[in-house]
Amino acid sequence: MTKRYLLLFALLPAAARAQAVENYFLAGAAFASTQVIGGSNVTVTGSTGFSDLIGFAFQVVRKSAVSLWVEPFPLVIDSPGGSAPIQGSASANGTIVTPSARLMVPLEPRISVFGAVGGGGGQFHNYTLSSDNPPQLKTHSVYHGVFSAGGGIDFRISRHFSIRVDARDYVTGRDLGGVLGRNHFLPMLGLALHY
Repeated sequence: MTKRYLLLFALLPAAARAQAVENYFLAGAAFASTQVIGGSNVTVTGSTGFSDLIGFAFQVVRKSAVSLWVEPFPLVIDSPGGSAPIQGSASANGTIVTPSARLMVPLEPRISVFGAVGGGGGQFHNYTLSSDNPPQLKTHSVYHGVFSAGGGIDFRISRHFSIRVDARDYVTGRDLGGVLGRNHFLPMLGLALHY
């Protein structure tokens, strides 16, 4: 993973590297809904799991103290929990990539708020049943477009480090990744490294 990010950093244009660049590592909760598997009477009980976000960003515009950043490859791993009263194993995990634009607005020298929007795609696992008799729980994979929007707050603790709170809604097709409806809300907390 480290080699991949070093390679991505090396590919950034020299102009972007000359400005501000950051890596960020965030983690938080992931939520699943209780649902009935289509065409059956089997209920999967959703539970809270974990999510994490790894990415890098670079500043493209700075006007006064307000700055616009590009997040070219934010990688979200979403792992909510779930259980069913039949044999087998399955997951509602998701992998999401939504290149985004983020506007940072300072409230004071060490505290900034931000809003971000983006779009991309993801792979989502859904619960399904095997054709065995009796049927067993298994995973079905779906690829779908994703729109993301959210915001947060960044607390700068030194020149090179900040603590970041980030909450984004990842909007997909209906009933993907163990979530009824379209919204995958992921609140996260983590660390940003500034260069």
